[in-house]
Amino acid sequence: MKAYDISERVLFGANRQNSGLVLGWIPFWDQGPAFASFKQNPDFFSHVSLFWYLLRSDGSVKKYIYAQEDVSIINFAHARGVKALALVANLPDEDEGGDWDASRVSKVIGTASAREKHITDLVSLAKRKGFDGINIDYEALKGYQKESFTLFIKELASKLHQNGKILAVALHPKLRENDPAYSNGSQAQDWGKLAQYADQLHLMTYEQHWETSGPGPIASVPWVRSILNYAKKLIPSYKLFAGVPLYGYDWGGSAKAKGLTYQDVQNLINKYKPKIVWDASAKTYHFSYIVGGVNHTVWYEDDASFSAKLDLFNEISVPNVAFWRLGGEDPRVWTSLHNSL
Repeated sequence: MKAYDISERVLFGANRQNSGLVLGWIPFWDQGPAFASFKQNPDFFSHVSLFWYLLRSDGSVKKYIYAQEDVSIINFAHARGVKALALVANLPDEDEGGDWDASRVSKVIGTASAREKHITDLVSLAKRKGFDGINIDYEALKGYQKESFTLFIKELASKLHQNGKILAVALHPKLRENDPAYSNGSQAQDWGKLAQYADQLHLMTYEQHWETSGPGPIASVPWVRSILNYAKKLIPSYKLFAGVPLYGYDWGGSAKAKGLTYQDVQNLINKYKPKIVWDASAKTYHFSYIVGGVNHTVWYEDDASFSAKLDLFNEISVPNVAFWRLGGEDPRVWTSLHNSL
């Protein structure tokens, strides 16, 4: 992968000397396997992001009910030269219910006083737990929130930087502006302006097909290429992280597809012995099987699809990657990553 300027590496805390940055997310609901994956491969990482916190409907920042704030993860990261970020999401907790909630974000960014309080809460969180920065993951925002979200990121970045902390922001994928096909929250994200303030922009180049869509690749190489080519026009390469999915979906039998780890996929293959098909365009595998008279279609990411994405990233000079998520991956991806350095 592309060599990284030393001044940028010092600022952003890279652990690896001759490559781009690598971030991995550790989700609270599968923290044990995710931490184990990180512990087995720490030298690959410059950053980990801990999915522990949410923006509550009352505007407060709290940990998820079932999240364990295991400080040993932060300490292990620091001991290995890896920076740890606190992820804060607008996904409601189980006691509140619902999906990604734009209204609670409006509550904390809509006015100067609300932003000031929210930013104070976020900076306090970063300092209290010894995090190196904050990872904002506010999804499914509306177009009318674009200006206030940009202002929020500008002001939050300033306060974090004053305290020696960094700011990362998750971005929805899009190929262009004001396209109804990408009304997934991207319309509230002004990539060019956000790139002026945030230190890292994590582009979620996955969910091309999702839980409630029809079956298809999660992140085909042509689709990822198009999104990254657009992003490169607006975001400096040293701030841009290409999101890499490490999971699969099983469509069939219900309104929502079932998320799969790589091991889940292997269990299905071993049980049903399907014909596995490589999609030469998407550069990913899929298969179908029938159980109880119901047709199932599975698309999944593994080492082969990851290697194809690595080739793409090298070809178009996108040096940094972000793995969603650790703990459920094909373990061979680490060999491929090693071989790319």
